[in-house]
Amino acid sequence: MQFRKTIPAIALGVVSLTVPIAASAGAGSSSPAIEATTADSSQVESATLTDNNGKPSRSLSVKATPKGAAKAATQSEKVFSTGEVTGEEFSSIGLSWKKESAVDSGLTAETRIHRDGAWGPWQNVPLGLDDGVAEEAKRAGAPAFYTDDADGAEVRFTSPKGSLPQDLKLSFIDPAKSPATSSSSSSSSSSSDRGPRTAQAGQPDVKLRKDWGADESLADPGYKTQPSIKAALVHHTVTGNNSYTQEQVPQIINGIYIQHITVLGYGDFPYHFVVDRFGGIWEGRKGSIEMRPGTEIPGILGGHASGFNTNTFGVAMLGNFEPNNSEGGEDTGPDPKPTEAMTTSLADLLAWKAGQYELAPEGSTQLVSAGGGGTNPHPTGTVLDVPVISAHKDVNVTACPGAKLYETLPDLRKQVADRIGSG
Repeated sequence: MQFRKTIPAIALGVVSLTVPIAASAGAGSSSPAIEATTADSSQVESATLTDNNGKPSRSLSVKATPKGAAKAATQSEKVFSTGEVTGEEFSSIGLSWKKESAVDSGLTAETRIHRDGAWGPWQNVPLGLDDGVAEEAKRAGAPAFYTDDADGAEVRFTSPKGSLPQDLKLSFIDPAKSPATSSSSSSSSSSSDRGPRTAQAGQPDVKLRKDWGADESLADPGYKTQPSIKAALVHHTVTGNNSYTQEQVPQIINGIYIQHITVLGYGDFPYHFVVDRFGGIWEGRKGSIEMRPGTEIPGILGGHASGFNTNTFGVAMLGNFEPNNSEGGEDTGPDPKPTEAMTTSLADLLAWKAGQYELAPEGSTQLVSAGGGGTNPHPTGTVLDVPVISAHKDVNVTACPGAKLYETLPDLRKQVADRIGSG
């Protein structure tokens, strides 16, 4: 990818690009020199926005909140802007920062996207400050924000404390550059080509990783196994777009994968499964289809809930189910319920796995916290009594999976129990 600033006074400070970025030079411009090194990967280009102390780089302009702004500004509040950055196509953007960095709890981010020769409206970008950081992650950060095929973005941050996270980066993600995506499959020796080992009773149609274009060379080799599964945790992805088309689903899922591995440093996809609004079920973390008791893969360890990945598996609903857009992205309105196709497939998926692990869908179980702090308020060793089918917010301090999805869980548990009983 190749990006450039279209505002002459501020040069884009780039940390990882395959080619130098050209800064537009206007009359009297004094743009500083631009550094360029190698790319994060063929699918990602990143710009460094702050240094290791949180000091803004030359990538950002800084100003106090304008007087008369609708939102009352604190004395220290500042707005930081990247200016307009344009270049080659991408389909998601990612924000990340140093894992140990302090982050202003009131920090917000907005973006506008350049597509088809025009700039779109400003949208809130969910920062995931309430989602915690998985133990395996090397950096903290936001979910991948789906932009569709775009060639430019402008991002601005508002901080009531006037501060930004340490080593803050903006990443442009293009799954189309993945060898697996461009060929629609991995090599014949890749584990993404495997199918379910047996025709398991009650198994719904689950699309394999190769179906969304997983580049298996990015993930850790082998399987991340764990001894057993005691509960399912339901999530939503908050990827910025609730009205995605069926054709866009693989690209959105692939963006989540690349953001988590290449940008945030996960070993693999964070969730075991993803369910889209059309009812499609997709394998996320490698080995999730095969895992079942009494086999060489009794369970797969995920990266979906801080301190509570052990003995659980995570299912993410593709979208944002928090009312009134409070978590960012496309306007969700007052009642962003999951579709009937989505909830039906979720019930089918949970009935399959609950049946395998002999879980009681309307029962409860005990999970033990692995600690970690942040959004996990439960110290190491804390025992929680939780429903067998729980939500992310039942174990961490978070809005996930959104209020309108969360309120469906009692009925979901009954549906799953009915499926198992009639199986």
